[in-house]
Amino acid sequence: MQTEQHFSASGIPIKDIYTPEDTKDLDYDKDLGIAGEPPFTRGPYPTMYRGKVWTIRRLTGFNTPEDSNKLYREQYELGQTGFSVAPDITTAIGVDADDPMVEYEIGHSGLPLNTIEDVDVAFEGLPIDRVSTYLAERGPITAMYFAVAEKRGIDLKQLRGTTAGCMISWAVLNIPLQPPPRGYRRYGADFIEWCGEVAPMWNPICHDSYNVRDLGLNAYEELGMLFASAIDFVEEEKRRGRIPLDRFVRRFAFNTAAHNDFFEEIAKIRAARRIWYKIVTERYGIQDPNCAKFRVHVQSSGSTHTAQEPYNNLIRIAYQTLAAVLGGAQSIHANGYDEAVCLPTDQSMLLSIRTEQIAALETGVTNTIDPLGGSYYVESLTNELEERTWEYIKMIEDMGGMAQAMQDGWYHRLLREKPIERQQKVDSGEIPIVGVNTFRSEKEPYKVPIFKPDPAASREIQAEKLRKFREKRDKAKHAEAMKRLVEACNSDENVYPYVFEAVKVGATFGEVSKAQVDAYGVWPYPIGL
Repeated sequence: MQTEQHFSASGIPIKDIYTPEDTKDLDYDKDLGIAGEPPFTRGPYPTMYRGKVWTIRRLTGFNTPEDSNKLYREQYELGQTGFSVAPDITTAIGVDADDPMVEYEIGHSGLPLNTIEDVDVAFEGLPIDRVSTYLAERGPITAMYFAVAEKRGIDLKQLRGTTAGCMISWAVLNIPLQPPPRGYRRYGADFIEWCGEVAPMWNPICHDSYNVRDLGLNAYEELGMLFASAIDFVEEEKRRGRIPLDRFVRRFAFNTAAHNDFFEEIAKIRAARRIWYKIVTERYGIQDPNCAKFRVHVQSSGSTHTAQEPYNNLIRIAYQTLAAVLGGAQSIHANGYDEAVCLPTDQSMLLSIRTEQIAALETGVTNTIDPLGGSYYVESLTNELEERTWEYIKMIEDMGGMAQAMQDGWYHRLLREKPIERQQKVDSGEIPIVGVNTFRSEKEPYKVPIFKPDPAASREIQAEKLRKFREKRDKAKHAEAMKRLVEACNSDENVYPYVFEAVKVGATFGEVSKAQVDAYGVWPYPIGL
């Protein structure tokens, strides 16, 4: 009996039932294998969660480094196993907290990190020698973090963590005072090369498709853009020829979203591992299998969380977390249920950490590796997502690559159209959202606690700290370090040895960012093209 045609969230036709016929062309050794062995479809490590469960890592920060430090300590005590720093919008822009243009934004949606002292305070009393840290920025704050670690006697060659540094993720935000894509790519490649020398255990870039997915891209479009960006960086290093490509890509990390289509999200992560393996080994001929391991952090999708009936988001987040687990993520961020309304409250933070702990310890999903491997449906969906991702990658490469597609305006045109398309589907009911366009309550069923940061107080605190910091730094050493940094930015030299020296003698994040941007000029986002 024929039933109504169903589609995945990405528009892939879904059959009533899947049989061996749907996976008859699957070659187990070539296409699947076992975890820890090429093509890594079933997982990058041989023991996966039987050896070590994923890292629980929530991207957080607010008000000031002092307030954020208290939050990080509390999260660690609750059982969070990795730190993740969300700088506020002023830091993302690249200005210091006393700049008049950001007067009302200090600490509003993250923490301000203007100086090496701010970084030191944010991590005071935290075991950064044993626990890895994710820094949502492009490099200068990581240089400050390295300097803090060095001051604490930590061997940088053993320091673990990740720097975001992804041009597609930051360009989504349309924040001002950013360099053009070629500049962003140049500084990113500089940072990858430098980290390979000074901090080889650090992940110097995290190719990040989370933000673009939240703006309405589907699963294979998300992966296509993710890998097109990664390829662009590898091509940049291939052109430069400064270090072997295996050293360049060895510590690449990735960040994706976990959306609502449960099985599609699982298949997406599995497909991504196979795609990255093929890019590294077949396209670039890199033989080291460690370079071909797709190591991914997955975060529940904020765009799926609703301000209406926000407790419903707890269930959405739990399912998305489970999809990330069954897909084999290395690190997971379960959002706070209230993030459609405010920054997470203490209650929301606790529940998000507990969501991951319950998944790890109570559900049994960690007992065996890739438990859905071999499912006719999941394997068929994995294959389909891989095929469509390759097509999307080719489309971007035909435009000249990711950086060129961004420069020419395609990227921003796409991100202007996709949210509109998704909202139209929500408005029409094509995308059902419980509590919003279906089973909607006539009256508000309950109230939730609201967290409110204090940007006015944070500005006063940070401005005063900056004043004192600039006053006491060695002005001659600072001036000389900044002179050398500016010269490096305007040459073909790697800038990060100079960034490192500058922050150690008192350069602020805003000063370093200005030097980097001035070398290329501010990129006017092609939003209207």
